[in-house]
Amino acid sequence: MSKPDILVFLSDQHHANYAGYMGHGLVRTPHLDRLAADGTAMNNAYTAAPQCVPARASMLTGRLPEKTGIYTNDGAIGSAQTTFLHSLAAEGYETVLCGRMHFLGEDQRHGFTKRIMGEMTPLFWGRYGKARSDLGPYAGTMANRSLKIVGGGDSPVLAYDRAVVRAALDYLSRDHEKPQCIVVGTYGPHHTFVAPPDSYSYYKKRVDIPASFRADSANPILAQLRQDGLHEETLLKVRAAYFGMIETIDGQLGQVREAWEGYLRRRERQGAFVYLSDHGEQAGEHGLIGKRTFYEGSVKIPMIFAGDGVTAGRTLSQPVSMLDVGPTLCDLAGAAAPPPRCEGRSLRPQLSGGEEDRERMVVSETIFRYEGRLIPARMLRQGRWKYVAYAYHEEHNQLFDLQADPSELRNVRSEERPVEQAFLEHLRSTWDIEAIVEKQEELAEHYALLGRWGSAVDVPEPERWAVPPEATKLPVIE
Repeated sequence: MSKPDILVFLSDQHHANYAGYMGHGLVRTPHLDRLAADGTAMNNAYTAAPQCVPARASMLTGRLPEKTGIYTNDGAIGSAQTTFLHSLAAEGYETVLCGRMHFLGEDQRHGFTKRIMGEMTPLFWGRYGKARSDLGPYAGTMANRSLKIVGGGDSPVLAYDRAVVRAALDYLSRDHEKPQCIVVGTYGPHHTFVAPPDSYSYYKKRVDIPASFRADSANPILAQLRQDGLHEETLLKVRAAYFGMIETIDGQLGQVREAWEGYLRRRERQGAFVYLSDHGEQAGEHGLIGKRTFYEGSVKIPMIFAGDGVTAGRTLSQPVSMLDVGPTLCDLAGAAAPPPRCEGRSLRPQLSGGEEDRERMVVSETIFRYEGRLIPARMLRQGRWKYVAYAYHEEHNQLFDLQADPSELRNVRSEERPVEQAFLEHLRSTWDIEAIVEKQEELAEHYALLGRWGSAVDVPEPERWAVPPEATKLPVIE
């Protein structure tokens, strides 16, 4: 039997619950809804880290940040660290990167055998912030100044994603002899919070304020993430733009999937199509914008598999992880083995109709700097429960019953001590906090020097996408 072709559509920062197939009553996602109807949707899928680079490194290697060493967007996979792309390429696949993956450093492949569309963000340290002169007035809007420009119009993010999709469609219009594993990576719906004018206007009339927006949190670690100026009027605009960006990504997914199905028919090939995002977006929930938290909006991700050998119209409620993507694709490809010491699991048994593992525990990790000290944080999700732990600050730990409290408004630690104790025992036996801190402090010194180096030297970035000047005009609707 021939090896199936594989296409992974990887968006950035898509809140898992903001889609029609997840029951959202406002966001229009007909193409994702069709994909879910044609395949198997994971309703409780989680990122391995609620931030771009750590999440993507974990997805590719199948290992948690504690093992990759990558907890921040300054991290980079070592060239000797294998990924599931190495596994597939070793089995004869052409592994193709089209668009965003957020690699840093000289190695822009990590198992990809070719790249047909470049990266939007700089490829080296020290080239962010003031160095982003190519963004014009949009400088900072893709990072920590996301409220600076909000509205309807065009933006560097929207322009980049159009270019990514054009490159994917062009590649799929041609025949390729090898079995293909193509990863199409968009920047949206990650901020900049600018959507096409029509969709922005549509949602601006209809959006609401999340029930948890005014929820009081006494956690000073998370308080660092709050942005000044996030008032209800601003939040309505942010959510209108964000919903419009999700709808835009949905339409682009539809274009790519149509071309993909045409490619498979033309080549008389079997294939698998996967949609997921690297992490979510708070979108005002719990008074926050962005990610880096373990609230559902940030840590939960959309994940859908469809194609040959995948049960159509099935929804899995068991917890699954972004770490599972590589092992599952390797399993679907046949003899290929996932990267060594991979911590993810193949979901192929469930995709083909097998029994769910509802009691599986899924882990996600991040790290904060608070009062001059690094604070590792870890989420454990098992069954109906989610536990969030902050090293050195157990008084801020949280336990949520997601079945009774899906909006995570009530911390039930004091009421469910046996449940909390079980999670704490797991953490004591698996979480080496001191080792994590020691290694991350050392890496922070390297990142600081790399930043100075990247600002001082003129290393070419041939695979960096050039922002067209017309994409930096201010929005036409605010």
